[in-house]
Amino acid sequence: MIVLLKISWLVASPTLKYRHEIDARLHRYQVPNDPGVYHGVGKEKDPQQTRQTQRLDKAINPLELILRTLRHYRIIAEYWPFTLKEFGVTRELAVVLRDASIAHSKAATSAKFLHPDISNRNIMFKRNAAGTVEGYLIDWDLSLDLTLAYDQSTEVQPERMGTWQFLSIRSVQMNETGKPLTQDRIDDVESVYHLMLWMALRYTAHELKSTALTYMLGENFDPIDKDPHVRRSNMESGVLNGEARFSNHGIRTVLRRMRFVLCQRYIDPQSVFEDDKEFEAQRKAAEVEKTEALKALDDCNWLPNLLNAALDDDKIDWECNKGHVNHVLV
Repeated sequence: MIVLLKISWLVASPTLKYRHEIDARLHRYQVPNDPGVYHGVGKEKDPQQTRQTQRLDKAINPLELILRTLRHYRIIAEYWPFTLKEFGVTRELAVVLRDASIAHSKAATSAKFLHPDISNRNIMFKRNAAGTVEGYLIDWDLSLDLTLAYDQSTEVQPERMGTWQFLSIRSVQMNETGKPLTQDRIDDVESVYHLMLWMALRYTAHELKSTALTYMLGENFDPIDKDPHVRRSNMESGVLNGEARFSNHGIRTVLRRMRFVLCQRYIDPQSVFEDDKEFEAQRKAAEVEKTEALKALDDCNWLPNLLNAALDDDKIDWECNKGHVNHVLV
């Protein structure tokens, strides 16, 4: 087994635990696909081992942010050889994300840690001797300890956690306090959808040309300085998925099933149909659909079960157009 010595700067906060302490709890509660941190040490009182980040430019981020104190930290961690984009065939992408979602669910419900940064950098995998893959959710440094009470003034989140491109729509919208909402477990589940869609657009077969793909990736995932209305519109309508026309049946099916449920977080049947008697039946049906979707999302195993069902269904063709495609962006 290969291990790495990782030296990094950890946010100093009473609500953030050391990485090796987080991993010890994950291991104690038998979170599957343990990320494998074996030892860690932080220099708490040595002034040479701490520093503060500079205040963000208000033109970039208008929030009133305090300076963050960072602490030098060293850990020994297991080495994972493959990044998410190095999957061989499309089915492997779904397997790796399934494994990561199982770990995420178990950590949130049993170990009471929430991983707030579901991204292509934080999910890796290894390939076994038989050729099968195992996915791992790594880098739990900024995990939210769910045994603590959080509100908008909690030090752990003076600004958004996570990778902007994959944050839930709810997480990137301001609320009445002017600050982002604290992320929850279902926000992370939605992040898996945004990540899978991004990965499918970048690395699986579809019909978008380079110019259109580059534009749509920018509009849907990258506008950190804009209101995320495009992402929300695509989530509600499925237009981006439809225009891409993904060639692999498996990835199409998984994205469709995920979006159909997750989009209900943002659909308001009353605002769509109001009290128009002509559409009363449609409004009632939409309200039932929303209620059932939100109930499904309350189940911590909803996403692992969805992915397992798609992977095990003989009627879903994962073989046709299964290859890894590295699309050129312009």
